[in-house]
Amino acid sequence: MPEADPDPLETRIADYLCHRIPGADDMQVSALARIHGGISQETFRFNAKWSEYGKPEVKDLILRRAPEAGVVSSEHGVEFAIYEALANSSVPVPAAHFLEADPAWLDRPFFIMDMVPGRPGMIYGTDDPFDGKSERVGRDFWRHLGTLAARDTAALRNSGLRSGDTSDRFWQAELDYWEATLDQDEDIVEPIVRGAIRWLRANPPPEPAHPAIVHGDYRVGNFLFLPDGSISAILDWEMCHIGDPLEDIAWALDPLWSMDRYFPLDEGLATWEQGSGTTIDREALDWWRLFTAVKTSALWTTSEKSFEEGHNREIVLALTVLRAGPFHRKVILDLMEQRGAMG
Repeated sequence: MPEADPDPLETRIADYLCHRIPGADDMQVSALARIHGGISQETFRFNAKWSEYGKPEVKDLILRRAPEAGVVSSEHGVEFAIYEALANSSVPVPAAHFLEADPAWLDRPFFIMDMVPGRPGMIYGTDDPFDGKSERVGRDFWRHLGTLAARDTAALRNSGLRSGDTSDRFWQAELDYWEATLDQDEDIVEPIVRGAIRWLRANPPPEPAHPAIVHGDYRVGNFLFLPDGSISAILDWEMCHIGDPLEDIAWALDPLWSMDRYFPLDEGLATWEQGSGTTIDREALDWWRLFTAVKTSALWTTSEKSFEEGHNREIVLALTVLRAGPFHRKVILDLMEQRGAMG
């Protein structure tokens, strides 16, 4: 006889919540829906209603579950640790509740956090992703990033963040990491990307004034904003690590999603400097902008392999590779030409 189908996901989530919430009874999970668009984790929204020691409770929640494979090999413990470390801080993040590594519950590791009001700005398909509130969004965007750069990293030293136990040569650690990703997933060596890596190694940036929490994917699309333009939550911390805060600035300025389309660059950088208490070294920032193009190229390589091998069938993976791969190779050429590195 064929094996019986497993319980619906709603039932399994309800069983888990009853397991984790003391005094919970009559747990009901409804309105479960997949939020598509993310390509590193599976994200679902749902409503939970239960009785806790006789008191009725209702919450709108988010489930973040590891996919079988994806663009980013993420550790759920790292993202969860970030949400806990930044809870009740001036950097807005959702409240995270439960982290679970045991696949017996939902097949793969996951965590559950609050659903935060707001919506993401769309990178494509509109000239005004913020409904006329670009000025408020832009100021919040750079202010929060500056505040993040100013935070002490001590609370996260034992959280498993990459480079969490080092104090210098962050540029080398990140370049090593993403070159290793290329080595693992690249079927055909891209000479443009490899040439950029050689140049980056030969021309390292200065050390940052102090180590910082680096979001790793700080950009349009990875935060929520409210109708008044204020940012309600910064999301998607899967690539978070300890490093040089200029890395996040460079990532935010990548031409595929650059924030300076919607808010003046000089004002944005000045806002960041005010929030971080650090003056930006523009030459070092240029190094990190070239690094960003290398890092994105490694991500698209991993994306392509994941899709081709059938580990992840999100169509956004294939579409991203077709557009972004050639785009960032052109970005690398342009940046290297500007730096006189083409001779």
